[in-house]
Amino acid sequence: MACLNRLLQQSAIQDHTTSSLYLTWTLVSFSKDVKKLLQLQQRRSPVVQPIDSYSFIGDDHPIRLPIEEKLVKMTVQESVHYDLVAPESEAEWLWTATDGDGHVRIGKEERMFAVAMFHELHCLRWIRKTIDEGWSAFDHARQAHILHCYNYLRQWTLCAADATLERGDFMTRNFTTERIGATHTCVDWVPAYEMMNEKWREWNKFRIAHDIPWHDDVT
Repeated sequence: MACLNRLLQQSAIQDHTTSSLYLTWTLVSFSKDVKKLLQLQQRRSPVVQPIDSYSFIGDDHPIRLPIEEKLVKMTVQESVHYDLVAPESEAEWLWTATDGDGHVRIGKEERMFAVAMFHELHCLRWIRKTIDEGWSAFDHARQAHILHCYNYLRQWTLCAADATLERGDFMTRNFTTERIGATHTCVDWVPAYEMMNEKWREWNKFRIAHDIPWHDDVT
């Protein structure tokens, strides 16, 4: 019996040690993640000056959409949504757009800007449309626009330079059962959507009040 008690005590000590080591490792890992996020936050979050401090003449305007750019973790996963040619595809992809299709008007004079994130999504929607309808369905001007979109996405993929490690054999996965991919550190896009839609509503009121005609390409 005494021997059994000693074995049980040793097992409990080992379990306690293992738990302590795991907790320590978890805390260290969490601390590293927090440190990395803080470093990224400092690097990627410019000081947001009040809108009223800009004249919006020439280059005197904010470089980025004036929102707080919070960093979040996003785990990539497969989805049954956003198909290319399904009956609901166009409607689902349309939900990636903002009111105004990626354009925003800022400042007292309601100066118009495009926002890179929404420009990229706009390009993806047109590429999907091209795959669905065929290259010959578009005139030369629209084809040139789509070629611009391919090059635009290439450049901004390089600009983001996301170096997150992903499984090298991802194409061998069964995407029906293995739906989860790598976890990335991303800028929270929700504030961008909120500001874009809010500013579009403000612009629409301004447009109506000043009898400005509607233009599909800028509203």
